[in-house]
Amino acid sequence: MSNIINNTNYNHIDNNINKKNVKKASIAGSAIGIGAAVAGIYAMAKKGNPSLKLKNISYEEKDVLLIGAASVLGGLAGGLAADKEKKNIKPKLREASQQFFGNMVCPIGLLAASNKFLDKTNFKLPQINSASKTAKAVNTVLNVLPKAALTVASLVGGMEIGNKIMNNVNNKIFKEDVKHDVKPEDYLVHADDLCLTANMLLKNVKSVSAVTSKVLPATFIVAGSKTGMQQSGENA
Repeated sequence: MSNIINNTNYNHIDNNINKKNVKKASIAGSAIGIGAAVAGIYAMAKKGNPSLKLKNISYEEKDVLLIGAASVLGGLAGGLAADKEKKNIKPKLREASQQFFGNMVCPIGLLAASNKFLDKTNFKLPQINSASKTAKAVNTVLNVLPKAALTVASLVGGMEIGNKIMNNVNNKIFKEDVKHDVKPEDYLVHADDLCLTANMLLKNVKSVSAVTSKVLPATFIVAGSKTGMQQSGENA
């Protein structure tokens, strides 16, 4: 009986050590991936503008996807390298596809298409014909309101659609029925999506875009780390 208890304790300790190592490796891998992507984007941007400083770089949709992909791949590589349990390979691969396609490609693609449609229609809300401070403030809100509503709807709707698509695809690929839901709290956990929303919505406001552009790359570490840390039996 004592041997069984000791073996159980050892297995529990070994599992905890494994989780800690996987967590560290996933975060490190994600950070390295993000750093490499930012360096590549900066190098390309600098070719067109030699005087450009890293702190002043701004990110377009394609850059965001590149950083996101690098984060997910880095976290996945780190997690796979550190995780001793082979049963955790499949859930990590599933999470990688959910994070990249469901939470990045689909919502950002939908956002880009929606913005092009809005620009073509040149839709604008009516302005208040007054020179008062109140009217000016209201008109400023009215100017950004269509794009604000479209941005939020595209990102939220894109995540829902993207994750449903990947659920079906992954269930066929891995031959198992697992449902990956986007829960309300996910929008609080996914700092990358919140920062992305602010960056895409307010990228023309220099004071705001200067902050979001600096913060945005680091926020993708959440997606990469979650990918590498995913384990069998979990549904992030």
